[in-house]
Amino acid sequence: MKALTSTPDTDLSRIHTMTDLAAALGALRERIGVSYAEIERTTRGWGGPGQPDLRELKTSTLNNALLGQTQLTRRTVVSLLSALGLSEVAQQPWLFTWDRLNRPTERIRFDEVPPQQLGIHSAITTPDTTDELPTYVPRDFDFELRNALSMTMTGPDRGCFVVLIGGSSSGKTRALYEAVYLLWGSWSLVQPEDAAHLLTIKNHPPRQTVFWLDELQLYLDSHPPLSAECVRALIRNGNVVVGTLWPDQYAARAVDRQPGGNAATDDIRRLLRSATKISVGDSFSRQELKDAQEIAARDSRIRIALHTRDSGLTQALAGGPDLVLCWEQPPNPYAKAIMAAAADAHRLGVQSPLSENLLVEAMFGYLPPREQVTSPTGWWEQAFPHVTVPRNGNVSALTPRSRRPGVLAGYTIADYLAQHLRLARRTEVVPDSAWQALVTRVDRSDDLRRLAESALTRLRYRYAEPALERLVTEFGDGAAAIQLADLLIRQNRFDAAIDVLQRTLATDPRNVAIGRRLTQVQELWELVEAIRPAGDSARVAELLVDGGTRADLRRRADAGDSVAAEQLSELLLERGHVRELHERADAGDRFAAEALRDLDAARSGQPEELAALREAAEAGSAEAARQLCRRLFELRAEDELWAELEAGTNGAADQILALLTAEESTNPQWLADLRAFGLNADGTPNRRTPPV
Repeated sequence: MKALTSTPDTDLSRIHTMTDLAAALGALRERIGVSYAEIERTTRGWGGPGQPDLRELKTSTLNNALLGQTQLTRRTVVSLLSALGLSEVAQQPWLFTWDRLNRPTERIRFDEVPPQQLGIHSAITTPDTTDELPTYVPRDFDFELRNALSMTMTGPDRGCFVVLIGGSSSGKTRALYEAVYLLWGSWSLVQPEDAAHLLTIKNHPPRQTVFWLDELQLYLDSHPPLSAECVRALIRNGNVVVGTLWPDQYAARAVDRQPGGNAATDDIRRLLRSATKISVGDSFSRQELKDAQEIAARDSRIRIALHTRDSGLTQALAGGPDLVLCWEQPPNPYAKAIMAAAADAHRLGVQSPLSENLLVEAMFGYLPPREQVTSPTGWWEQAFPHVTVPRNGNVSALTPRSRRPGVLAGYTIADYLAQHLRLARRTEVVPDSAWQALVTRVDRSDDLRRLAESALTRLRYRYAEPALERLVTEFGDGAAAIQLADLLIRQNRFDAAIDVLQRTLATDPRNVAIGRRLTQVQELWELVEAIRPAGDSARVAELLVDGGTRADLRRRADAGDSVAAEQLSELLLERGHVRELHERADAGDRFAAEALRDLDAARSGQPEELAALREAAEAGSAEAARQLCRRLFELRAEDELWAELEAGTNGAADQILALLTAEESTNPQWLADLRAFGLNADGTPNRRTPPV
């Protein structure tokens, strides 16, 4: 084999873990086209005298290493690259990457790390401020928290997993810091960038280490997500794993499996249930306030916070009121626009830092017409000082973030302001400029996946399509390929749907789900083309929506299948096909008649429970969200359903389509277009226009 002096394009700078490196080496092997058997034959006899850097590579050994199941040694990497025919020069970048990932890191003690680096909000300052943090106000849950953390003292191989659950700026991170500092301040600290870092070390975990997972949802939503097995491996080695979560983030993940759930969500639920959970209230208790008043006599920051109205003590300490004032009283429209863009990005699921270019592109749709005609080159300069200047200390609306030392990754919106604007802008439409900037410039697959889901739940298919396409082409996401194909089928774009599935199958031939879906789509296309000449547009539209499910149930029900008749009635009611229910009831279908009676009973009920359902939905309960939207359908509350759609409430899209289907006055073609092509950014129907 002729030695290769270079390798196919691989950006090794994007490799941050040994799992990443193993995947990149596996991809390199596939691109060069060398099989495991060929590598085993080539390396047979390697590692003898004079070959200390080489070894034999058995197929099973190499396969396990490239799958991340066993340790990927430097000797294995050298042998693999040599077997693939890479010259010593071409091997160097790969070996440098291995060395970088395995370079011993200096042990960092927990008590040597500045609190702000652990996620503790910078507090307000006063003229007499001398300490980095204000005096800690004891919390009612401190004993419970410290007792949970001290379980590690009962044995060298007994660790603990503790999660504090509370709203933004409720003091959960500070309380956790104080407890860990007191008990395990001399231990090492690991503050992982993502879950992949933890998954890499789970087979060889350290000891006497604190794993600090502030904002735990970032690790649960990463790809791959943090697993229950990984946390068990860490605490079995006598380590302490701690994290924080917002209540809505916890509620959305801890409930029993809902429709659409999968093994990954089941594992996350098991992980959360295995944790010792400490609840942190949004406001201080009577005893906590009493303690705070005593401390206020010697700490002016606590005294000022206690005198701040309409805000809790911890929120005031973190600059919450000033952040809200920053939003409500901006010096110019550009500052207002950039904060709205950052808040909406957060609302749509983007959690990574936003670049300057992304924010400037997104700003256009938030500006008044007079400011839109000015040059964008000046927008940032107008907005930047107001949104990044520290307020009452070191709290700003937007905070610069980095992914590696010395390199600006972008800006994130302050937690308290994001939570405030999530409610204030809950039902506001997101402008086209923001959607376009996000779907084209977001560079993390997890963010892109959440963005695509947000677009789908709001019927913004013209933005969901490019987001899903990027997930497929840039990240090889098979689930996104199926979602994209289903969207294209609804729009009668079978050729494009088949192309997506074929491309995905070509890169991952063993993906059974993709292969099965491809066969189903091809069969459905043949069926649609067979009936299209008859001009039965209604039947074609029905097939595009559900792939023939409704037609199959109807055929079986008409043949006397009572199970199918019951399922058909439930489906018709769920999708708003009230006219067909009446027709079947008139023909003697008892299940259809029962469904209509249930609907009438629900419509005659009282809507008192709506407030409670809405509150639970806003807190993150997916089941409450579905019940809320179903109740609004039953009450024919169209305006409220449209509002829930703009809020991205789970189930709102299905129920607004069902309500429009049930309304006799709805234009059938208009409804078919809405179902297939969705809405523009401003909420108007998307008239078959191409995606961005």
